[in-house]
Amino acid sequence: MSSSLTGILLALLGGVCVGNCMLPLRRIRKWPWECTWLVFSLVSLVVVPWLIAVLVIPGWPGLYLSLAPAVWLPSFLLGFGWGIAQVLFGISVVRLGMSLAFTIIIGLGTIFGTLVPLVALHRSQLFSGSSGILIAGCALMVFGVMLSGIAGRLREQRAASPASASQADTAYLTGLGIAILSGVLSSMLNLSLAFGEPIAQASVHGGAAASNAAFAVWPVALLGGLIPNLAYTLWLLSRNRTWKFLSHTWQDASLSLLMGLLWIGAVAIYGVSTRYLGTLGDSAGWAIFQIVMVVTANVAGLVSGEWKQAPRRSLVVLACGVLVLVFATVTTAFSTR
Repeated sequence: MSSSLTGILLALLGGVCVGNCMLPLRRIRKWPWECTWLVFSLVSLVVVPWLIAVLVIPGWPGLYLSLAPAVWLPSFLLGFGWGIAQVLFGISVVRLGMSLAFTIIIGLGTIFGTLVPLVALHRSQLFSGSSGILIAGCALMVFGVMLSGIAGRLREQRAASPASASQADTAYLTGLGIAILSGVLSSMLNLSLAFGEPIAQASVHGGAAASNAAFAVWPVALLGGLIPNLAYTLWLLSRNRTWKFLSHTWQDASLSLLMGLLWIGAVAIYGVSTRYLGTLGDSAGWAIFQIVMVVTANVAGLVSGEWKQAPRRSLVVLACGVLVLVFATVTTAFSTR
C-alpha cells in the first residue's frame, strides 16, 4: 500500500469517527450540558493525549523543558483560540442540530485550516498542480456547505404560526452566528499542528518515531484548548449549581466519556495521517478529514431523526450537498498524488 493511500485511509477513518462523536450527546438524559462537556473536555484534552504522549514520546514531558517558549507558544495560543471554538461548537450543536452545526463549522474550519498552512508554509508550491487540485477541492467544499446550509434553513421553515416562525428565525440566526464564529476559530486546531512542526522534529531527534511525532504537539495545543472549555463549564456548574449531578447517573457519565474517546481517537488518527500525505499533508489531510466529518455528521443526523419532519425539498438539497462533499473528498485526495 502506498504512503499516500495509507494517509488518505487514515484521514477518512478519523473523519468518520469524529463525525459520530456527538451522537452520544442525544442519549444523555439527566446531566446538563456543562456536566457532559466537563467530562468530555478532561478526557479528550488532557487524559488521553497525555497518556498517548507518555507511551510513544521518549522523555515526555521533559522534552518541553529543552525547548524555548517561542517554539511551543504558537501551538499553545492557537490551541487556546480553538478551545473557544470548541465551546461555541457545543452550544451550536444544541441550537442548530448535529448535521447543520457540523456542516457550517467544519466547512469554515476546512477552508481556513487548509488554505492558511498552504499559503504560510508551502508558498513555493502554491501554484503547483497539486495545490490547484487542493484549492478546487476547497471550492467544492464551499459549494457543498452552502447547499447543506440552505437545506437546514428549509428545514427550519416548516409550517408554523407567524409568531413561532419569527422566533424560530431569530433562534436560527443566533445559532448560525455562533456556528460561523466557531467555524472560523476551529481551523486553529490544524494550525496548531502545522505550526508545531518544531516540537514534532524535536521529539524525533529525541528518539520518537516520525509517525508518532504529532503526538508531541497535541498535549501543548490541547492544553491551550482546555483553558476556555474548563473555564466556561466551571462557570456554568457554579452558576446553575449543577455540581451535584456529577455524582449521579453513571450512564450519562459513560456516554460523555465515549464522546471524548471518539473525538480524541479521531484527532490522533488524523495526526498520524498527515505524516503519510507528503508535503501538503497538513492541508490535504485536514481537508479530507473535515469533509468526511461533515458527510458522516449529516448521515448520522438523518439516521438519528433530526430531519424526520423536514420538507422533502430540504432533503433533496441536503442530498445534493452531501454528494458535492463526497466529490470534494475525491478531488482533494488526488492532490496528495
